Amino acid sequence: MLRAMKIILMVVTFTVVIAAGAVGYMVFFDSGKETSRDNMNLSDSIDEGIKDRVSVLLIGADQRPEQKKFSTDTIILASVDPKTKRTSLLSIPRDTRVLLKGHGYKKINEIVSLTDLDTLEKTVEELTGEKIAGYVQTNFQGFKKIIDTLGGITVNVEKDMYYETGDDEDGYINLRKGEQVLNGSKALQYARFRHDALADISRTARQQVVLKAVAKEMFQLSTIPKLPFLVPQVMDAVNTSLSSKDILTLAKVAVGFDSSNMVAQTLPGSFLDLEGISYWKVDPLEVKQVVKNLFQGKTTEKIIGQEPVDLLKPVIPTPTKPLPQVPGNSQDPNGRKSPGYQME
Repeated sequence: MLRAMKIILMVVTFTVVIAAGAVGYMVFFDSGKETSRDNMNLSDSIDEGIKDRVSVLLIGADQRPEQKKFSTDTIILASVDPKTKRTSLLSIPRDTRVLLKGHGYKKINEIVSLTDLDTLEKTVEELTGEKIAGYVQTNFQGFKKIIDTLGGITVNVEKDMYYETGDDEDGYINLRKGEQVLNGSKALQYARFRHDALADISRTARQQVVLKAVAKEMFQLSTIPKLPFLVPQVMDAVNTSLSSKDILTLAKVAVGFDSSNMVAQTLPGSFLDLEGISYWKVDPLEVKQVVKNLFQGKTTEKIIGQEPVDLLKPVIPTPTKPLPQVPGNSQDPNGRKSPGYQME
């Protein structure tokens, strides 16, 4: 029973990681909202478990309580395969250019502000070719509380990071290079940082690092006594379209999983500047192949314009190899004119 609770909380906590503007894994928790899915009745299988792959959309946004419309900072397609016991994570950059019915081409992070979460889910389905069981949305403060309750997470910060966010709370990012235990506030800083050469593209990789660190921490025996404190924090931190029965079914499948059997990939693409607005341009056929490969445990380092790149290694330009162009970096002409622009 304790092991089952531990696994459930593990996947729940991953979703809260996203809330930081950060990351996620799979969150299976009921926020009181139940949504029926005509094409995926997970609850019908609760007694026999899930035999086929199940995917959930993880959404992170710094949404204030009074906000009805908001832009999404983090979008991750999390997929669990009960046969291979592998968890696959596909980070979709916020500036990815997609066609939104009735609005034309938009950045994917604008969809919720223009429509709703369900439309974002459908758009990701069309983009990836993968059926999604539901979405989970989280927030900044819930992320920090859960990390603190865990006692922090161990992360190897790849370089010094400093940036003033302008927020009343969490107003700055200030981290030193090296392996260290990050509390909730520091983990949030690491997951949010995107003020370097690769901007949001490198941030997606940092979110994946945090995700794996949380998974490792959740599997520690020392986490068990913390479960009673984690449960209410998670309840306050998530908004999901998954029903209670769906969550229980998914949690049942997760019980045999190993946190080390996780593969993560940032969606490859290239910089596109259209009339002063910068996008992350992706090839629809390539996206589906990337998803297919990821589900088989295969990833690629050819993320930016088909060039191999280590997203976590500081980029040093040379005369023969200038900085790669990505939305939000120092060469981006986009600036504040872009729809959906946010400081952080």
